[in-house]
Formats: sequence, C-alpha cells, structure tokens
Amino acid sequence: MAVASRSSVMTADEMKKEISVPETHTVQKFDVPSLASNKKPFEMTDDEIKKEISVPRTHLDQKFDVASLFAIVTNILNPATIAADNVFRGTKQPHMEIKGERAIATSFIPPLCKLKELSYEMACKDLSVETAYKTTKSILEKLKDYSWHAKAVLTLAAFALDYGDFCRHLDQLHSSDQLTKSLGILKGIPALLPQPSIDHKHEGAIVELNKLIKDTLNVIDCIVTLEERSVKYNPNDLPALSIATNNSSIYVFWAIITVVACTTRMSCLSKDESKAHELSQFSEKINEIHGKLKLHIQLCNEEIEKIEAYWKLIRFLKEPLDIAEVLKALIFASDNRQRVKVFPNELILEAVKTKNVLLFFTDLDVDKISEYVSIRTPIYENIPSKYKDKYEVVWIPIVDQWTNDMQKKFELLRSQMSWFVVQNFSSISGIKYVREQWHFKNEPIIMVLNPQGTVEHHNAAPMIKIWGPRAFPFTHWKDEELRKSEDWFGYLMLEFSPDIPTWIDEGKHIFFYGGKDSTWVKEFCKEAAGFANDAVKGARISLFDVGKGSGGLGHFWKLIDNFFLYKSQMVTELDPMTKEIVKLLSYKNEKGWVVLCKGARLVFSGYGSTVLTVLKNFDEWRQCLNDSVSDFEVCLEEHYNEQLFKDGFPGRVIDIPKSDGLIPDNRKCPDCSKIMETSFRFKCCDHNQHGFNLKFCHNHHGTKAQLRGSNIGQTERVNPVETNRSYEAVVEAPPPPPPPVQYSIGTTASI
Repeated sequence: MAVASRSSVMTADEMKKEISVPETHTVQKFDVPSLASNKKPFEMTDDEIKKEISVPRTHLDQKFDVASLFAIVTNILNPATIAADNVFRGTKQPHMEIKGERAIATSFIPPLCKLKELSYEMACKDLSVETAYKTTKSILEKLKDYSWHAKAVLTLAAFALDYGDFCRHLDQLHSSDQLTKSLGILKGIPALLPQPSIDHKHEGAIVELNKLIKDTLNVIDCIVTLEERSVKYNPNDLPALSIATNNSSIYVFWAIITVVACTTRMSCLSKDESKAHELSQFSEKINEIHGKLKLHIQLCNEEIEKIEAYWKLIRFLKEPLDIAEVLKALIFASDNRQRVKVFPNELILEAVKTKNVLLFFTDLDVDKISEYVSIRTPIYENIPSKYKDKYEVVWIPIVDQWTNDMQKKFELLRSQMSWFVVQNFSSISGIKYVREQWHFKNEPIIMVLNPQGTVEHHNAAPMIKIWGPRAFPFTHWKDEELRKSEDWFGYLMLEFSPDIPTWIDEGKHIFFYGGKDSTWVKEFCKEAAGFANDAVKGARISLFDVGKGSGGLGHFWKLIDNFFLYKSQMVTELDPMTKEIVKLLSYKNEKGWVVLCKGARLVFSGYGSTVLTVLKNFDEWRQCLNDSVSDFEVCLEEHYNEQLFKDGFPGRVIDIPKSDGLIPDNRKCPDCSKIMETSFRFKCCDHNQHGFNLKFCHNHHGTKAQLRGSNIGQTERVNPVETNRSYEAVVEAPPPPPPPVQYSIGTTASI
C-alpha cells in the first residue's frame, strides 16, 4: 500500500506554519570594515581622494579585451538611452536603426562572473552620497589588479546589464536589435524575453538619469581614448597625455561613483519607489570632468599631429628622391608657424636641383657665425674651378621666438652673406628633426647633402673650421683622412708667421715654444739658439716663439681647443694624435712648454723646464748622435724622458673647453693611460687664485684624490670612475665665502 507524502495531506494553514521563519528585528548589514567611511567626496580634494583610493596591487595587471567589452557596453547604452528619449521626449521612431555600432572581437567572452559580482555590489543601496562613496571604494578594492580604464569599463558594463533591460521595459516595441543582441552577448543569453513596462509617472527622474548615463558614458569613452593614446604613443612626448594619465585615477573614481549613484536611482524607479535621490552634484562633477578630458584629447591630438608630421619627415628623409625634395620637406613643411622667406630670392629649390648643398644651422650668435663667414671666401677661392658651381650654401637660423633684437641680429648677419638665407624657419617637425636627428644644439653645424639628398657629412663645421680649403669636398671620408693626418700641428701653425711654411717645405726641425713665464721664455730662447747653432749632424733647426706670432698665445690655445673638440667627436682609444693634443692642453697654464716638429709632423712635446735642462746637458748625450737625422729626434726624446723621470712627473691639469655635446664622458691620461676624472674648476671673476684643483695620482697603492681649496664654503663630492681603487679626500679649512664665480669643466691627473 502506497504511503502518501506529508505535504499531500497538509492543509494550507499547516503548510504556512511548517515553512514560517520567526521574524527578527535585526537588519543584516554587509560592509567592508576597512572601507567603512563617512567621508563626503564632494568635500574632498583630488589629492585626498587619490590617497583614499590608492590600493596596493597583489598580482600583475589582469588582462582582458577592454576594447571589446567597451564596444558591447556602448552598443547597449547608446540605443538604451535613445529608447528612453523615445518615450519621454517624443522622439519615438518605429524600427529605429542605431548607427555607429562598434566592432567586437569574435573570440571575446565577457567576464560575466566579475560583472555579476560588481552588479551585486551596487544593488540595493541606500540613497546617501556616503554610501555611494563606500560602495565605490569596495568596487576599487575588488578591481585593484586591473588598470584604471578597465576598472571604469567593468563597472559601467555591470551597470549596463540592468540598465539595458530597464530601457527595454520603457520602450519594448521600438527597442533596437542592437540593444537586444548586445544585451544577450553580455548576459550570455541567446534571446531576451519582453518585460513589463515602467510607470510613466517617473518621467522627470528617468530623463535626468538617462542624461547622466549618457554623460558618464562620454567620460569613460574619453578615458578609454586616452588610454589607447598612451599605448600607441610615449606620454613623455605628449604633455597633455602625461597630465591626463597622472589624473586618470580621479577621473575613473568620479565615473564609478556616478555609475553607483545611477544604479541606486534605477533600482528605486524599477521598484516604483518615489524616494528622491539627488543627482545634480554628480551631473555637475561629471560634466566638469568631461570638459577637462575633452581638452586633454584636443591638446593630445594637436601634439600627435606634430609627432606624426615628424615621423613622416623621418620616413621621407630616409630615402629622399633629390636635394630639392629634401629642402621642400624640411623647410617648406605644412606645419610652419610663420611664412618662410628666402634671400636673395625664392628660387632656392630650382637653384639646388643638381648641387651639393651645405645646410648651415645656427642660432643668432654673431661671433660664432662671423667666424664661418670669414673663412668662406678663402675656401671658395681654393675650390677647383670645375666644382665651384656644384656647391650651394644655405644658412638656416633656428630661433624659438623672433623678437626685434633677434631681427636686428639676423639682418646684420644676412648682410655679410652671399649665399641663400632662410628666415622664419619655424616648422615644428623640421626643427625637431634638426635637433634630434642632426643633433643641433647651440653650436653651428653644417650638414652636407649630395644632389640625391643623401647626407655626405653629418657635421662638417669643425672640419671646415680647422682645415679650411683642405676640408673640400666636405665628406666623411675626407674628414677621416684629415683626422689621421700627421701634419696637423704644422698646418695649424701656418698662419702664425710667413716663415713657417718655408721651414716646413724645407723639412727643418722647428722648436715651437711659449709659456706664462717670460723669464723662462727668454732663457729657453737663448739656450735653444745656441743648441741650434751647434754642430748637430744632419739637423737644421729653427725656433719660433708662439707668443710673438700672429694672434699670440691666446689664438694658439684657441686653435688647440678647437682641434681637441674636433678630434673628440670620434670617441676612440687614445691614438697618438689625441695623446699629443691632451698633452698640449695640459701645458696651457705652465710657465713654459716646447713642441718639436720635423717639417709639419709633431715629434714630441714637453714641459719647458725639463726640455731646458736637457738642452743645457747636451754635452752629456752629444756622443749618442750619428749621421741620421732621426737620431737627433730619438736621442732628444729619450733624454727628455729620463730627465722627466728624475724631476718627477708634474701634475697634469687640463681645462677642457665647454662645448655642448662635444666633450667625451672620460679621457685617458696621456702618460699612464688610466681614466682621468672629470671635475669642475671654479675661478673667481676677478681672476684671483680662489678655488681649487682636483688632482689624481695613479700608483701601485691605488688612486688618491686630493681636494685642495680656498674660499670654498662646502666640500665637493668625488665620484671615482673605477670603483676598485681607494680614494682619499683632504679639504683645507676654508676662509669666508668667495666672491661670485664662473665655471669651467676640468679634467685632472697626476703621475
């Protein structure tokens, strides 16, 4: 016999009693203790909010297709808000089609679990701003491992799950297929059933809510757009993007808290509740943020346009068609801020079609430019006649802002020139290209391009400045040839006296000498003259006091400085030529120095006092000379080195001239080949002996650094190049602070 179940024989009242649960008066509240806060966001500063919402990440960024999710959300909210407008603004259109549907990756699967988690977090909240703030912080905690723009899109997507249905309820008949299809994708449901409509008595509240949702969607759209920009471009190149990125957390916070507030309002309307929920503050804030974001995007687009023009120029100049096309792209670019003028006429592109062009870029420093103008004539006169009509020079001054003073300087310099001159070169991409690709800073540069527009030399200015006519045809291979030339010193000395070219042609030995001590100069002159008249077999010797030559010692050291900078452009090992240049620089402040040449070739250079001692002791080493001229050179240098060892190596102090971008990071000592430290030398404006020298000594115990000072108010820090050496620093007690100082870079070493 079958036994009937208990439920089948129970009355209705008995069943109610069976399943009834005693009521309690305690309301269960769910909250996150660490996030419980009664702070009011509208009374907080941006910095305070940033500090509050800063949550440490526990994992790497969660990666997913934010673009596809945002496309789905947009495809839901765009037609959803239009559906609401159809009902309450009288814009209803049957079978309405929504344009601008965004593409969604076919493989995209929405993170439904995370969306439902966020939807649950926002549901059933009270109407206070404080609650919206706590809910927002809880959402940010749950999404702490996502990027900021992903946080905003995920929250909006969770809201769209319900808002799409909400708007379909309002306008079931005319809701678009786009809305229905996108909702189905987001919810993972192939088809959505119609739902009962919402009472029209809430018309005003729904219109207000609908507008705020559209505004928030626009804000998040801007946030996503800026994120896409930051992926494609370096924010460091786009100041507007960098500012926006730094404030992205604030923008996302206000977007999310607004979505939370909208969720609460929608929930009340769905339940047909008449409770008021003030959204005007959120609306004002979200519109303020939207305005900021639109400005960021506008400025960002302008900056991107400049970058795109720059990249386009780079691509074009990699494979130019001809020189005229290069000048057209560089000088007459579409992003010129002022109309470019060309002197003496505008036919520059026609004139250079088949020419080699020297592009002369400078600022408006009259002294620097005049130096190149003065050497133009002798260069032109020494170019073979068959090549003279194959070269054009184009001066392009780079001026950030033209003023009346700048215009006067320009007119003065232009009047001295007989070549093409470009005024108002203001192409943003062109100037950026010259600065970054051709490395123009403050020193003049000369780019040499052939008729095909190919660069033959990236900066022939130092070569032209040093070698003059010998620099022709101004190419890299010619530069390399000149850099290795052994007659560099003799060539530099040609302009000091008309006798020097004759001595060089005759192959004489020449003692060039000079120094700061006039007594030493006179003593050396007397001793060397006697030495030259002695019976040195096979050697014909001439003497030249550099201080009495054309331009004097100041001009001489300027030439050596320029040649050092010229050589330093090629950072190589310490080749013999560079070694001799560094030695020469160390003699600049000595009381005497000597350079011995055979013809134009430098044989050796040395400290004046040591060379003088060797000459005085000539009788001691006279017997080592044979008939060969080379014996004289070998014997003199050998005894100089022996005497230098006896006397002790003086400390080399080298003042390297300052020139942007041309100074090497380090330089080897010409005596021991160890790295020489670089330091700043301070000199008083009145040229008194205030300041200090930083000297280094290399020996078997390590490297010692001694810091000597006078009138110095603080200890200078020494950064050693080689960390495996020991360093000692001694600072003499300073007297009162010195007068104003001027700066120069110096490298020092002692042996």
